[in-house]
Amino acid sequence: MKKVAFLIVSLLFVFSCAGGSNSNQKKFGDDSPYFLALQEAEKGNEKDAIRLFSLARKKGSTLIAKRSAEALTLIGSVKERIDAADILVKQYDDESSLLTAVRELFQHGEFVKIITLTDKISLQSAKNEIIKLRLLSLAQKNDSRFEQEFYTWFISRAISSEHLETYPTYLLLLSENNKKIQEESEKFQKNLNKRSLLESQLSPENEDGTSEIEPEEGFEPLFDALQEAETPQKTIVDFRMAVFHRSYKITFSQIDKIFKIYENQGEEVDSQILSDIGKSTLYGTNDYFASARKFDKLAATVSREKAYFAYFYAARLYDKAGRYPRQTVSRFRSALESTDDSLQFDNCLWYLLNFQLRTSTDDIISTLTEYGSRIHDAEYFDDFFESLSILLLSSHRWQDFYKVWKKTNSNFSEYTAGKYAYISGRLIEEGLAQGDEGLKTRQAVEAFMHVLNGASSLYYKVCALERLNVTDEALIDSYLFNKNKENEPIQSDGAGILLKGYAAFGFPERIYPEWVANRTSLSAEDAIEASSFLSRISQNTKDNSYNVQSLRIASRTFENMKGEIPRKLLEVTFPKNYESIIENAAHEFELPAYLLYALVRSESFFDSTVTSKAGANGLTQLMEATADDEAKKLKLGDSYDIFDAKTNVRMGAHYLSSLISRTDDNNELLALYAYNAGLTNVRNWVVRFRNDWATTGKPAHKPVGISMDLFLESLPFAETREYGRKVISAAALYAYLYEGKLPGETVREIMY
Repeated sequence: MKKVAFLIVSLLFVFSCAGGSNSNQKKFGDDSPYFLALQEAEKGNEKDAIRLFSLARKKGSTLIAKRSAEALTLIGSVKERIDAADILVKQYDDESSLLTAVRELFQHGEFVKIITLTDKISLQSAKNEIIKLRLLSLAQKNDSRFEQEFYTWFISRAISSEHLETYPTYLLLLSENNKKIQEESEKFQKNLNKRSLLESQLSPENEDGTSEIEPEEGFEPLFDALQEAETPQKTIVDFRMAVFHRSYKITFSQIDKIFKIYENQGEEVDSQILSDIGKSTLYGTNDYFASARKFDKLAATVSREKAYFAYFYAARLYDKAGRYPRQTVSRFRSALESTDDSLQFDNCLWYLLNFQLRTSTDDIISTLTEYGSRIHDAEYFDDFFESLSILLLSSHRWQDFYKVWKKTNSNFSEYTAGKYAYISGRLIEEGLAQGDEGLKTRQAVEAFMHVLNGASSLYYKVCALERLNVTDEALIDSYLFNKNKENEPIQSDGAGILLKGYAAFGFPERIYPEWVANRTSLSAEDAIEASSFLSRISQNTKDNSYNVQSLRIASRTFENMKGEIPRKLLEVTFPKNYESIIENAAHEFELPAYLLYALVRSESFFDSTVTSKAGANGLTQLMEATADDEAKKLKLGDSYDIFDAKTNVRMGAHYLSSLISRTDDNNELLALYAYNAGLTNVRNWVVRFRNDWATTGKPAHKPVGISMDLFLESLPFAETREYGRKVISAAALYAYLYEGKLPGETVREIMY
């Protein structure tokens, strides 16, 4: 009943804007039967829904015809669904259609059809779910191909959830004549299900990537039982599963056996298995040096492709041995020269650079100079460059910072390029780094212009505008809202029509999932329209989930868009949700409204119902203890509702205001750091940075010695650094869009 009531409200709102059902049918023409079919399906009128879906499948535009064909596999009698699945696969020769059809056929036990449809798929590259359903169908029909295909799939791909879901069937076939395997398999599966439930309720992984509950518990008895049914292929499959469950004591002892199997077959070890052998050695050996030497020898006996893994794990073992930096670097470099695979190259280079973070910044610059231009996935290295930035700034290696940006020719991500350019400009301005030949001022300006002319983050752009004191609004708009690249023409398959139809015919819940599925084929105008509609629906129905969806669509479109950004997209990316509540709280506690909007957007994305993993609640993300304290100060009583938007924003605004008053010089940025990391941490950082800056002999800045923007870049908490960037950039945009305040002026007010 709730859904029906909600639809009635939605439809009334939509029709008031769009002119009703008949005009919608006229507007959407041959596509309208699809949306009408959805309405009939909602009412339970399957016969009419099937008729309309069938009509849309024949006459609708490309994507709507496909969605109709997919819908027909989920409605009607079993025979009608199976027939629809057959038509879908024949009409659309793509993986997504095959997967939809196979799912439906599997549900109805059409195993022979699934086997026939999937006979030509690649076990190395097809979607894992399709392969899983094929293998389970083979098992259901006792098809002898199951074991070989399962083995091929298992050793050629990284282990996925689909592999794990198919593994019990493999065990079942093994246990048909082996009671011990059957018993241990059942025990292990129960333990695994129990651990999965517990792990879902635990905190995130530890820093080393291990979870709170060791997955290896309970696997060893099953592994022992499986040895009784041992064949070469089964041994390798069991080895992979044991590695996946981090049972390294088992797998390390099995390595020689695995090598012997491949030797007897006259084959090189498969790459996935070689990687597993490396992990098993890394976490199972007690003698890192001796194990590293073994991988050195292995590298000399295998092909170049396989030598990559031998060199890579030799490097990591020499690193773990602790006294062999020369060998560590040498083997990482050998691995880099042994691969043409972009993922392997980037992964190895990332490990090498992070190793050198612990050894020598000079070596980092040398490595980047040699290999930095060959980086494939630039964003993969953002965390490394963030760590390097902290290291160089905290150790006063300011000239090296400039060298990394200007001299290494590294393939930076747009974010990192803007970051390093801006900080380099500031270091030159402060006289902490020397640029190339010429005036210091000119070189700083060039660095800031590099930020503004690139596709850097908003934070570094608004900071560059402040440093250059840009006041011309046309120039500001050009720098902030024009990414200097034209959008590629959208090859529309009807995704925009789908979103418009869902809005017009009363299916707002379908808009966000469809946008996620088709965002690369949607224009900015489509995204703006969808985002704006969901925002209006949220206001009309008081369903906050649509607010969040609206903001996600707008934000991701804004981040990925090239060329000129429409003002309407900016407004839905930085919306004034909860306007009266936020404006009133800002006025009550003498805060700039733009700052409070920025805080709420950064803290909760305007989701009044959200609770963080740490236990922070509501729009301003208050911990219960903080909320209780604020409730007492505001005399709200003990029965306040922390998720009530007005209550939460008032408490958050009062808390921020009190933090501002407790910082040196009533500094808003220090108060924001305290809001995120705690006032005690901020006070300790201020003392430490004042003392550190005093050693430079340079004039001190208020209130922390070092300038506030460089202070932000040097904070020890990554979360707080990013929090500062997000709030400052959002505040600058809110002030500019809605109050006409120049971005540089807002940055100056918050930061200095």
